Amino acid sequence: MPENNRPVISVVIPSFNTGDYISRCLDSVQKQTFSAIEIICVDDGSVDETPKILSQHAAMDPRIRVITLPENHGVPYARNLALDEAKGEYVYFMDSDDWIDPDYLEAMRAHAVETGQNVVINANWLIEEDGSNKRTRSGDFGFIKEGAGYYSPAMVQRRFFPVVWTRLYRLDYLRVNNIKSPLLKGGVEDNFFTGLAEILQERSYIFHGPFYHYTQRKGSLVTRPDTGFLHFENFRLFHEELVKRGLPKGAARLFFCHTKMIIANQEQFAFLRHFFLDVEDEVRAFPSYYSDYDLFLMDAVLECEDYKAWLAKYKPSVLMSFVSNKNKR
Repeated sequence: MPENNRPVISVVIPSFNTGDYISRCLDSVQKQTFSAIEIICVDDGSVDETPKILSQHAAMDPRIRVITLPENHGVPYARNLALDEAKGEYVYFMDSDDWIDPDYLEAMRAHAVETGQNVVINANWLIEEDGSNKRTRSGDFGFIKEGAGYYSPAMVQRRFFPVVWTRLYRLDYLRVNNIKSPLLKGGVEDNFFTGLAEILQERSYIFHGPFYHYTQRKGSLVTRPDTGFLHFENFRLFHEELVKRGLPKGAARLFFCHTKMIIANQEQFAFLRHFFLDVEDEVRAFPSYYSDYDLFLMDAVLECEDYKAWLAKYKPSVLMSFVSNKNKR
C-alpha cells in the first residue's frame, strides 16, 4: 500500500446470489501481482451463501470491505454506491461470477500510468460457458492493431464491446464528470457508462493484455431475451445525456450488442417507433458510423405503424436481433 495508505486501485464487485462463484472471483483478485488495492464487495440482497462467503474472505484480508444491502437494488445501484465509497486513484469493476489472470490489474495500471489516459481498455477476454469446456476468445474487432494503440472514441463506440470490466477508470475523472450508471435492471447499464466515459475523451487507448474470464451462465440477465428491450431504453437515456451535456450525438453507438430480443407488446412497439422517429434524421446524418451494420430493425419499425401487422410480417416470436443482415430480408 502507498505511504499515504490510499489504495491505488479500488476493485468494485457487486454480488447477488453468486455463492457458487464468488470465492473464485475474490481469490483471483486477492492474488493479484499488484497488491495496492482495496476490494469493495456490495452484497445486493443475496439469499444464498454469498454473504457468509464474503464475510469469511473479509476476515482474512483487510483490503476487503463488504457493503450489505438488505434487499436487491440491481447492479447499477451497487456500483454507484461503491463509487461513492471508493478511495483508490483508479477504479475497476468486475462481475462476481468472473475471474482475472494474476497480472491483470498490474497490466491495467501500467498502461494507465504510461499513457496518462483516464480510461484504458484491455481487449483480451475469454468467454467460458458454465458447466462446459467451451471457450471463446476475444479478437481484434476488425480494427485493433497488435500490441496497443490509440483510436477515436467514435471507432470504439462503433466496434468495441461496451462492458465496464474491460476498462480501468481514473476515479477523479468519473467524479468530476459525474459519470454513474443509470438505474436500469437487466444487465444493460454498461452501454451508458462506457459510452459516456469514452466520448468525454479526445482519444481512446486499447491494448492486448492478460485475460478476463467471463462466465456465461444460462438464464443470466444478459442472456435473457425478455430484458433485451432495455438496451433501447439505455440508449435513449444515453442520447438524452449527450443532449444535456452538449456532446456530439453522432459518435454514440446506436446498437452495438448482438444480443437478441423480443418486442413483446404494443407498448414496447410504440416506444420504439416514437424513439426511432426522434433519432432517425440524426442517424441518417452519420452513415459512416453505422456502415458496418444494416439498420433493419429501425427501418422495419418506422415503416409499420401497426403492431399486429408488424408481427405478421416479421414474425419476431422467433427472437429478432437488433440488427439483421440485408441478405436475410
